[in-house]
Amino acid sequence: MSKPHITNFTCPNCGQQFQIEQWNVINATENPEASEKLLHGSLFHQTCPHCGKDLHVLYTCLYTNHDKKFVISLQPQRDQPAATPLIPHYTMRLEHTLQDFVERARILDAGLDDMALEMMRMVLLAQIQKKFPDKNITSLRFDSVQNDEIYFQIDPKNPRDQVKIPMPYLWRMEDKLKDSGMRPELAGYVVMNGRWVQQSGILNCLLPKKPEKTEE
Repeated sequence: MSKPHITNFTCPNCGQQFQIEQWNVINATENPEASEKLLHGSLFHQTCPHCGKDLHVLYTCLYTNHDKKFVISLQPQRDQPAATPLIPHYTMRLEHTLQDFVERARILDAGLDDMALEMMRMVLLAQIQKKFPDKNITSLRFDSVQNDEIYFQIDPKNPRDQVKIPMPYLWRMEDKLKDSGMRPELAGYVVMNGRWVQQSGILNCLLPKKPEKTEE
């Protein structure tokens, strides 16, 4: 069930112990309030009552949305698998950091094809780096979808520093991936990121098609 429990936590700043509300399973349908806090990035935020230090408390968490058919597992221990059963016909993702977990939840909650989005992200990042070599841009972080435009954060320290991409750009990526026949059938939990995209070879679907040989 989507239900929190109270646990003791020791502040890494002052060493004092206090109690926090911890969610190990979040069902978007059963507890929409917890789901909204996760999507806004505040669910794991804590303030130490002793020293006032703002903290992000990291722990194993499973986020499910049965209406949109996806499951995301946050497993901070990289040598440990997602300790949850597989669900047929669901998009299943595994993340190891809180930032990636929240971002993946936002992507899938927005109803986006995250495989095509990761392809698009890699292409955009290469284009932006080439156009603005002096800015030292190393990543694009998905933020939201508004009015058929996808917003990415360029600088995590400056939320207003964003780039917006028309939704049809992503749709073209989806079409190329589908028409190429390169889209793999995935079973089980996948860490869907740039590394996976590169290793899978699906970027080849963006290469120009070779002209067909004609008989003389």
